Amino acid sequence: MILRSALLAALALPVSAFAQDVADDDDFFTTTEQPRGNNAGVPDASAFSTAPDDIEIAAAIKVEPKVEVPKGPSTKMPVDVTGKTPLADNWGPTVVVADVDSVVIEIPVLYANAGAGFDGTAYWLVAEVYADGVKVAESRSQVAKEMVSAKGPSVQFFRLFAPVPARSGVLEVKVSKLGTTATAKPALLISRSVNYALGG
Repeated sequence: MILRSALLAALALPVSAFAQDVADDDDFFTTTEQPRGNNAGVPDASAFSTAPDDIEIAAAIKVEPKVEVPKGPSTKMPVDVTGKTPLADNWGPTVVVADVDSVVIEIPVLYANAGAGFDGTAYWLVAEVYADGVKVAESRSQVAKEMVSAKGPSVQFFRLFAPVPARSGVLEVKVSKLGTTATAKPALLISRSVNYALGG
């Protein structure tokens, strides 16, 4: 009987000690000051007591992509035709492309100021490019009544691709008027030179 009482007393001792530890731990967590420093921004339990209706949710910001609006066609002629005479030497040639062994040359030719000034006789406008006396490019465009603007100026913009024999030099550009008959002879309208220098 005495042994049994002693055994029960021995078993009861750790239980009371454990109960005391639990009480001490509860006291620690309720009295310890909230940590500062790196954990200062961590909310405590009271931060979650707000009712759901009081929580404000930031609206997502939607950024609309920038849309490029294409420009409409120009309402102006790219060359000034004021006071210019049709089929005259009004503008010289320009090099618009200089590649590794070739160039592209542009030359505008005014062939009518308005439909009323055209006599109705069809003909060819012929543009040629020469390098060291050798023809390296040719382009022609027919001019007829249907190809003349009724109210405004009519301009043929020749663009000619021309292989060149050197990295730089001078090209000769000629524009002629040629009748549509088999026996027609060309009449020279424009003869200009243009310097070039290759890129690449």
